[in-house]
Amino acid sequence: MKRISLLLTVAFTIATGFVQAQGNQTWSLEKCIIYAQENNLAIKQRALGADYAKNQYQQKKTDLLPNLNANSGHTVRMGRVRNETNFQINDVTTSFTDLSISSSTPVFEGFTRRNTIEKNHVDWQAAVKEVEKARNDLSLNIAALYLQILFDKELLAAARSQLEVVNLQVERTQSLVSAGSLPEGSLLEIKAQASREALNVTRLENSLSLSLLDLAQALDLENYEGFDIVTPEIDDISGFALVDANQAYAYSVTTMPQIAASEMKLKSSELDLKIAKGYQWPRLTFSTGWGTSVPKVKGEPDFNFNRRFKDNATTYYGVNLSIPIFNGFAVKTGIKNAQIGILNSQYELERQKQFLRKEIQQANADAQAALRQYQAGRSAVDSYTESFRYTEKRFSVGMLNSVDYNVAKTELIRAQSEYIQAKYAYILRTKILDFYMGKPIVL
Repeated sequence: MKRISLLLTVAFTIATGFVQAQGNQTWSLEKCIIYAQENNLAIKQRALGADYAKNQYQQKKTDLLPNLNANSGHTVRMGRVRNETNFQINDVTTSFTDLSISSSTPVFEGFTRRNTIEKNHVDWQAAVKEVEKARNDLSLNIAALYLQILFDKELLAAARSQLEVVNLQVERTQSLVSAGSLPEGSLLEIKAQASREALNVTRLENSLSLSLLDLAQALDLENYEGFDIVTPEIDDISGFALVDANQAYAYSVTTMPQIAASEMKLKSSELDLKIAKGYQWPRLTFSTGWGTSVPKVKGEPDFNFNRRFKDNATTYYGVNLSIPIFNGFAVKTGIKNAQIGILNSQYELERQKQFLRKEIQQANADAQAALRQYQAGRSAVDSYTESFRYTEKRFSVGMLNSVDYNVAKTELIRAQSEYIQAKYAYILRTKILDFYMGKPIVL
């Protein structure tokens, strides 16, 4: 018992260490995407749906084969039976042993079975494409969450840098106040500014923690303690080229799985119409079989089971022709509904193409706007940085009050925030456009 307890303890320790090690790893964007695609339960469920559709297709193919069934039975009858030899009524017990084998196969059914096989094959392929689309959607979502973390990290780094500057300014102001160069009120004001900066750092730290939690939950990690991501060096966005929207649409409309799935569903609807029309045709079935019956009267002399088994054996074969004449307009209604299904699938295909075009156009427009904001923001940050450096020098020697100092600092922080936001907004949109051009999502 002690040995079992010791083994369980060791196993638990190893498992806990593995989970903690998993949580303490830094994750790259590629690793996040691969892990999410392999472990996401929604994608696994969609994959099961594709497997189910595949099984349906394979079953329909085997439906073309002739069926083969064997039947046997044994019946005992007790009662009065007329003897056909002397026409006397006797109270006897009779047993019957029956055995039969039968087979049938459709010869012609208006091509409904073959069209059904093709329809199930198309449905299976559409289900596979829907799984692929789910993977793509998940990848884009993971990329957006990943870039949000990078944005929060860079914003937090800027805030911490500002807090260090303000803390240094507090020390300088303290020295000036002690020397009598500045009134004590200046020290109180700069300390209040430092408190605000510290509060802003705490707020941004909380925002970063929530962004990390969002990504960890998107990855379905059970333990996200210590979870972090790889922070690539992205000082400039010149390496992220902007793809033309028309070029991206022309490529993606022929490659995106949602378009392929809609095209396959349209083909499936067209096959539904062929199947519905097939029920207008006569149906011809071939059947064959063999059977025998062995009766036995209780107490019957000279009973020979093998002889009666052979003597009573019969073989049959034949064809059956069924001609539809009137069925309550069910076939006609089925044809009309199938035609409606085709029209609906056509609309859905066009809707998916419209949605794809609008999504690409929006990503391109957002990227261009972010690029303009980034370029303007870079100049603004440079200007505000120089302006704040000059303001800080004047404030340090008592030539500027704390109000003007805080205004200059607030303007610099706002310019930095808008600049960082524009940078990652541009990167995200370019990655979306690259994705529609068939390129992997990497940083």
